[in-house]
Amino acid sequence: MMNLARVLAAAVLASAALIVPATSAQAAPTTVVEPHCGEWVDYNSNENRRMKSWLCFYDSGDGGVYPVLWTECGWLALFGIGWEKPPNGCRIWEPSYYEITFPDGTKTRDKTFPGASGSNTANSTAETYPCQPGDWRIHSYYGVQMKDVLGNWGSSVSATHEVTVSVSCP
Repeated sequence: MMNLARVLAAAVLASAALIVPATSAQAAPTTVVEPHCGEWVDYNSNENRRMKSWLCFYDSGDGGVYPVLWTECGWLALFGIGWEKPPNGCRIWEPSYYEITFPDGTKTRDKTFPGASGSNTANSTAETYPCQPGDWRIHSYYGVQMKDVLGNWGSSVSATHEVTVSVSCP
């Protein structure tokens, strides 16, 4: 009985290692292999503002792959007790730059994530690229700005990060 439980647990973990995309009549779906995101936490120089961020690759469902920048903004709460969302929202800087190195060694040039905003989270989806099997690397400089209690854009956090994701194209 214990071996059956281990086999089932291993099967669940193995199946969770792949993102199974929706199928498309136009092209074979792409499989992005975990981990498909890099995750970071960065702070401003006073360490009273933070940006959680994720650089990810996703399957477009039509034979392509596209990068996404996810962000979450935070202010250190009064007396330094935990983190809260900014009082009047946050936004991804425009422009937030990225460069992709494809498996064949070619690179994108001068690409940007579109601006996006929200109460404390924002995500920005870039253009879709044709699938190439192998390791995709995204190198990105990006940041967020937060509104203060008066509604003025002010506090900001920025970072440069890179993630490599293995992609297969069935």
